[in-house]
Amino acid sequence: MNKKKISIIGVILLVALAVWWLGRGDDAGPGGPGGWGRDSGEQAVAVEVAEVAFRDIRDIAQYTGTLQARHRFQLAPKVGGRLRELAVDIGDEVEQGQVIARLDDEEFGQEAAEARAAMEVARAQLEDARARRTVQEREYQRLADLREQGLASESEYDLAQSEFEAATANVTVSHAQLAQREAALRRAELRQSYATVRAEWNGGADGTRVVGERFVDEGSNIAANEAIISVLDISSLRAVTSIVDRDFARLRTGQQVEIRSDAWPGEIFEGQVSRIAPQLREDTRQARVEIEVPNEDGRLSPGFFVNLSINVEEISDARVVPRDALTRHSGERGVFLVESPEDAEEDSRPRARFVPVSVGVRTDDYAQILSPEIEGRVVTLGQHRLGDGTPLRLTNGE
Repeated sequence: MNKKKISIIGVILLVALAVWWLGRGDDAGPGGPGGWGRDSGEQAVAVEVAEVAFRDIRDIAQYTGTLQARHRFQLAPKVGGRLRELAVDIGDEVEQGQVIARLDDEEFGQEAAEARAAMEVARAQLEDARARRTVQEREYQRLADLREQGLASESEYDLAQSEFEAATANVTVSHAQLAQREAALRRAELRQSYATVRAEWNGGADGTRVVGERFVDEGSNIAANEAIISVLDISSLRAVTSIVDRDFARLRTGQQVEIRSDAWPGEIFEGQVSRIAPQLREDTRQARVEIEVPNEDGRLSPGFFVNLSINVEEISDARVVPRDALTRHSGERGVFLVESPEDAEEDSRPRARFVPVSVGVRTDDYAQILSPEIEGRVVTLGQHRLGDGTPLRLTNGE
C-alpha cells in the first residue's frame, strides 16, 4: 500500500471520529448525562413527556352525509290540458291553498253546463211525477169511497189502485234520476275545479313552503298527474348518513350531532339523531341514520354535503394520555412510561419503560386507557428512538 492510499484512509478515519464526537452533543462531555463521569456510557434520548390525567371525554363518531328537505312533494293537476298560467317559479314561497297554476277549463265548463241542464230536466220530471201521483191518489181515494157505498165495481177500484201505485213508483224513479243528475253535475264541477292547481299539504295552514323545481312552462300540454313543480319544506332539514356495525349499537335517538358544511367554513350547526334503521343492508353492512337539523334562518339547503360528529357516549373522569403518547413496540400497542430516577437501578437518570395498554375512546387530543391503571408521565415525542430501559433526557415536563 503506497503512502497516498494510507493518507486517504487516515483522513477518512479522522472525519468519522469527528462526526461521532459531534453527534454525542451535550451528553458527550465530561460530567454530562451518559458522559465519562456516569455509571453507564449509554447515551440519553431527548424526549417530551406529559402527565397521565383524568378528564371528562366524549366519544365522537365521524361521518359524512347529505342534507335533504324534511318534506318534499310534487304538485300535479288531476286532469290534463294546456297550461294557461303558472303563477310561481323556482325559489318562490307558497302558502297553503295558494293557486300555483291554471289549465284551460272551457271543455270542463261545457261539461258542467250540460250536467246542470240535465239536472234541471230531472227536477222538472220529478215535479211532474209528483203531480201525477197526487191526481192518481185522489182518484184512488174516490173509488175507494164509492166501493164502500157499493157504487163502484171491483175492477174500477183495482185499476185506480194500480195506477196510483205506478204513479208512486214513478216519483221514486224520478227522484233517483234527479239525484243521479246532481251527482253528475258535482262531478263535472269537480273536474272543472281540477283545472286550478293549488298548493296543498298535510299539517295545517301554518308555515310556508318553497318551490324547488319547475318542470313545465306556460303553454305546455300536460297530462293528468304530470308534475308541474316540486315544493320543499326547508324550515327543518334532514341529514342522512350510513353507519357501520361498529357504531350501530351505540347510537340512540336524541343523541346530539355537530354539523359542518363547506358552505359555512368554521361554523357548527346543531342537530339530533331522529331515526335509525332497524337493520343493516347486506350489500354495504351499513344502516341509514337520519338527523333532524333546525334551519329556521334558511342558511342550509337540501343537497349540501356535510360532516357529522355524533356524540355517542360521554365518559366522566376517564384515565387519559395524549394521543401522541400511543406507539407500537415489538408488535404491541402501548406507551413509554417515565421511570423516576429514584426507581432506576443503574444510575440516576430517568428511563423509559414500555407498557402495553388497552385503549378505549379516542378524541382529537386524548386516548382513554382502559388497562392497566398507569400513572405518572408518558413520552409524547421521541418514542421511535426508545427501547425498554433507554435513559431519557426530558426537554419538558420537569
